[in-house]
Amino acid sequence: MERESAPASSELPPALLTSTPRQVRIAPRGAALMIVAAALVAVGMWGAVELRRRAETAERHVQLFGSERLLAAGDVIRLRKRGDDDDDRVTAHYRYIARGRELMGATTLRRGERDRYAVGSTVGVWYLPSEPDASWLDGYQPRQQPYWPATAVPLACGVAAFAMILVVRRQWNLLESGRPTLATVTKIDKKRSDHGTYWVVHYEWSTLNGATRLGKYRHGSKRTVPSVGEVMPILYDRDNTFRSRKYPMTFVTVRLP
Repeated sequence: MERESAPASSELPPALLTSTPRQVRIAPRGAALMIVAAALVAVGMWGAVELRRRAETAERHVQLFGSERLLAAGDVIRLRKRGDDDDDRVTAHYRYIARGRELMGATTLRRGERDRYAVGSTVGVWYLPSEPDASWLDGYQPRQQPYWPATAVPLACGVAAFAMILVVRRQWNLLESGRPTLATVTKIDKKRSDHGTYWVVHYEWSTLNGATRLGKYRHGSKRTVPSVGEVMPILYDRDNTFRSRKYPMTFVTVRLP
């Protein structure tokens, strides 16, 4: 156990003056981020299974359509539009009889054929005898679906979840064992992005051996932007003094006795 002896320790928050390793817990924002990370993992796992199933189904339908399709009479029961007026897609919902059963189907129409169909009009419907629920309007057919999304989606979700966990873990490690000190704000840059205005706050501090280090962080609220010359608490890594973070942190906090 090591008790901190940072310069001007009386000005540091009491939570940072406790012995290391400090008792750390996840803050509400950190818990929300972990929930999002868990949801991403779940979505990735579901996506891997579901997208592969769809690709396999599409491949099977393409093969069966070429060998066993049958034509039946049907009629359009609904036309559903999606999108804006200039680029809307129309899905034709229809019914047909296959093996003595009335079944429903839907086909997304090509843009040039949006005005060809009307509710109540008679249409030809191709269906698969081995899977009567699988059907397409006459002039349409099943298409292959690629398998790569079944790998790309879980990979992307996994990378995003890992990045979120890594952010929380880094804050946890720094708050648990980092050295506290006071830093001085040296410069504030106003920036703009697609999400609005933010400020980049630059600061500097001195390590125990007198070396000067620089740091910065992104600040989003105009009402609490610090001023140049203002002093604020930070934590820096004992082994890599170039790594630092403003205190309090976003995703973790000290568990006080």
